[in-house]
Amino acid sequence: MRIDSLYIEDFKNLKKFRIDLDEKELNTVLLGQNATGKSNFIETLVLIFKYLDLSKPGSTPRYPEFEYELKYKCRDHNIKIECKKDQKTERFSYDINVDEVKQSYKSFFTSKEIYLPKYVFTYYSGISNKLKDHFDENQRNFYNKAKAKGVTKEDVEDFRRMFYVQLVHSYFVLLAFYTFEEKKTRDFLSEYLSIENLESVLFKFQKPEWQKKTNFQDEFMWGAEGLVREFLEKLWEISLAPIDLLEDYKESFRDSSNRQKEYLYLFVPTKEKLQELNKFYTTNTELFKALESTYISDLIHEVRVKVKKVNVGNEITFRELSEGEQQLLTVLGLLKFTKDKETLVLLDEPDTHLNPLWKWRYLELLNDIYRSDSDTDSIDDTTQIIINTHDPLVIGGLKKEQIRIFRRNPDNGQVVAEQAEKDPKGMGVAGILTSELFGLPTILDQDTQLLLNRKRFLQGKLMRNDITSNEYEEYKLKKSQLEEYGFYEEVEDRWFQMYLAEMSKYEIIQQIEFTDEQKKMLDEASKLAVEKILKEMNQGNNEIH
Repeated sequence: MRIDSLYIEDFKNLKKFRIDLDEKELNTVLLGQNATGKSNFIETLVLIFKYLDLSKPGSTPRYPEFEYELKYKCRDHNIKIECKKDQKTERFSYDINVDEVKQSYKSFFTSKEIYLPKYVFTYYSGISNKLKDHFDENQRNFYNKAKAKGVTKEDVEDFRRMFYVQLVHSYFVLLAFYTFEEKKTRDFLSEYLSIENLESVLFKFQKPEWQKKTNFQDEFMWGAEGLVREFLEKLWEISLAPIDLLEDYKESFRDSSNRQKEYLYLFVPTKEKLQELNKFYTTNTELFKALESTYISDLIHEVRVKVKKVNVGNEITFRELSEGEQQLLTVLGLLKFTKDKETLVLLDEPDTHLNPLWKWRYLELLNDIYRSDSDTDSIDDTTQIIINTHDPLVIGGLKKEQIRIFRRNPDNGQVVAEQAEKDPKGMGVAGILTSELFGLPTILDQDTQLLLNRKRFLQGKLMRNDITSNEYEEYKLKKSQLEEYGFYEEVEDRWFQMYLAEMSKYEIIQQIEFTDEQKKMLDEASKLAVEKILKEMNQGNNEIH
């Protein structure tokens, strides 16, 4: 599944907004200052596919509250979907074409499994629930299925197109990793998280909200059925000391009532005991889906995982890992277990808590997930990953085709998304930060840059014999200060000094930030200075010959 382009008529700060992506690329990274619409763009994609997923033949179509035109490729079909609003009736409608052939509502949504992505996998690192809330209705369908007759393996496939990542998933990832222990997984956990072993797991199950009457003593796991019941029966077999308790609970700190809820504790004492589950499940992905289905069915209250870390004497719980460790494991682990052909992956600042080394390697770690096991040079060409980041370390190895920069038009405030003009690859962090990609005026702190600019300005005046005695004393003082920081004039060649002498005729070079007019003026002045120096260089070469 690869998106080619998206037009949004009016959603939050995206007004008549169009973005064109390179559908040949696995990764597209969104850059831009805060409040330029990057997260809003990701939100529009979530809403578009949410309502396409909820729409069914024979029922009223579902629409987001904005007009759009989406072009994408899925399972070798070129698809264009227009969501239009009638200005008179204010009703929305779909206009859908597949391979340039107009589709009826019924024909398209009868074939959703062909025309929609297998998964829309979304992660958001912020504290707002704005994205999470969009997944509630899709998840509630799955929950209602559990209430009615239990979840089957087929239901897991049908109901989980829209997948929102939460912290609890990281526990399931770790359990699935260790149940089907592989060398590649052990190496990853050891290198990045310093985890050398899983020590024990304590499951705390709760009586689900959909079960109002039956207690645990009356019916196993409060009457859970289907795939969830199968998993719970297998977990029961490998666990020690099951404890069924009634405990006081509150919905929130405002809740003053004294209510009780029934809980069941199951303890898995060792990794070896946990690995007995691989007698019942063929892959770690299958086990992960069973865990996730049990959670959505409102049966899992908490999972307490204890791990052994390298060079740490005591066992620690997974919650004691750093935010960055949990974030890395959650996103990469979940992608590993949900990866499939025709997937759209939306990651909104997934690198927030990562250290610089992990940020530097992040895209390569993502690419590894989608590499073929048989051909390491082959990457899945049906999955698309769209990432929003503010860190130059993440994009250091990318091409310009993989970058979209979000900006506000200074004339009308309209948000635009444009391809980068140059490849970030090869620029280095300093070059990326001061390029159009991030637009920093300097990589130095403001005081040091102002000091350096003033010293260069005075140096140019000195070279032109246009410096006063007071300015000369100031120049010597600033030169001495900068030498303490490692800035030495001796490294500047003769031609640069001539260039500096020319440019120091303009006092504004002492500034750090410039208006567009000042930039244009300095650009012209720089060209004239270079032309003058080149002329002198040529004259010098002619004299030598």
